Amino acid sequence: MKGPVVVRALLALVLLALVALVVHKTRWEEVEVDDEVRGKAATDSYYSLRHVLQGAGGTLQVESSLEPLPPVGATLLLESTLWNIFPEREARLRAWVESGGHLVLLSPHSRGDDDGLRWVPLSSVDPRRKPLVDPKRAKPASDADSDDEDDDESDDGKDKNKDGDASKRKPPPQQTEQQRRRAEKVARILGVKIPERGCATFTETAATTTPAFEPGRSYRGCTLAGSLRPLNHVVPGWLLTGPRGTLAMRVPVGRGDVTGVSPALVLGNQELLEGDNALIAAAVLQVAPGRALWIVEDEAREPIARWLWHEARTPLVLALAAVALALWRLLVRFGPREAVPPQARRSMGEQVRGTGQFIAGTDARALHAATRKAFEDSARPRVESWAEREDADRLAALAQSLPANSIDAAAVLASLQVGAGATNAQILAATAVLEQARRAILRASAARPTH
Repeated sequence: MKGPVVVRALLALVLLALVALVVHKTRWEEVEVDDEVRGKAATDSYYSLRHVLQGAGGTLQVESSLEPLPPVGATLLLESTLWNIFPEREARLRAWVESGGHLVLLSPHSRGDDDGLRWVPLSSVDPRRKPLVDPKRAKPASDADSDDEDDDESDDGKDKNKDGDASKRKPPPQQTEQQRRRAEKVARILGVKIPERGCATFTETAATTTPAFEPGRSYRGCTLAGSLRPLNHVVPGWLLTGPRGTLAMRVPVGRGDVTGVSPALVLGNQELLEGDNALIAAAVLQVAPGRALWIVEDEAREPIARWLWHEARTPLVLALAAVALALWRLLVRFGPREAVPPQARRSMGEQVRGTGQFIAGTDARALHAATRKAFEDSARPRVESWAEREDADRLAALAQSLPANSIDAAAVLASLQVGAGATNAQILAATAVLEQARRAILRASAARPTH
């Protein structure tokens, strides 16, 4: 009895050792998996923005062309880089802003190819772009440029003293996904609240004359910031800055205004829900009850096939039908297009008529010459000295030798003298007259009594 008991005890110990080894070597980690986007949010990249505007009483309209312009008093977010492919759009856009429109630009004058925005008194530098000129090798600026820079530095002196030069700061190194998860796990264990990923505090400066909401409000923005400055000594009416730089600046233009954002405005469905990005977007876009927001994306046109169907449907259908019929005629056939006539020998009359029809269709003058020769061969025996006479004298003598009204001498003379400019129809008509006259001669010869 002791043997089986010992074996069972050893097996239990081995099993417990294996379980302990598995528990010791196993590590459990929580992995966050984002839910898949479903419903309208999967197809509409502005789904979250529509709900923000709907809550504030505004409306959203996404366009792929700047024609027509939004109504006066609306907000236009210009994301297209090809909006000024037509030269008259610059003047129309400027007139729309000066009459009361609100224009929002992303990194104005930073691309270098925005000649249509020369009238916008804003300039920005995207921190994600490398400078085109090395500052160490750059030539000294002119006096006018130095004056402008001094003015800009004097206007933004308070912001630089408070937040520092954003263009010279190095952006904080971004954590990898694994490092972020470990930091969040440690923070949960220690009960410490860590700051939001890539977020910073943005505030409206003291120079702001028209705050977006209540004065002195700060925003937690999870976005990058660049450098914005006014041009032509224009005083901005609204400014949103933070430790990373200036995010947005608004300057008046006529009765409207232009808001510059550097480098971009966060509007994605998920990114808009991070921090106070929704409030920042509402402040930049000046969302208000009853105000429309237009977003103009890259220029797009209707495909050529769809455009032809909408604008020229009838000619297109007729052309397609003609092409289909032409292809049908070129298809390989398994039989003749019409019934083949039975093979039989033709009579002499059918042969002559067929030859005459062929000659008439290919060379009418040859048929006329052959008919004239046959007419002269029939008429020559009835007129003496045929070769020495003219055509008119020959026909007069021929008419006297025939029964009355057998031939019309004038018509036969005209048929003999067909000009070089006659058409095929005229030549065939003359040939028919000569043939009728020849047959009249043959009938008269057959009716002559023989001796």
